[in-house]
Amino acid sequence: MEEKITLTFTEENKYQLEFSPPPFWMEFAKGYGGLPWIDMSDNRMAIIAENYSYLLDLLVQARLYHLSRLPPDALLK
Repeated sequence: MEEKITLTFTEENKYQLEFSPPPFWMEFAKGYGGLPWIDMSDNRMAIIAENYSYLLDLLVQARLYHLSRLPPDALLK
């Protein structure tokens, strides 16, 4: 399964991010302490960012984590 992040909005107009597949993102979630995770399991990995600053921080940190998990030759493409 391809790694992805899905952005939706809550009823309170906050940013909800869901990370899939959850096992790939588990180490990232355990290390990210900026916000509490609303669900962190093998079935679902989700967090709510209350403002744009948190959203941007999450996306930047998630991208760095994703890049760090790629094989070295994948970064050259």
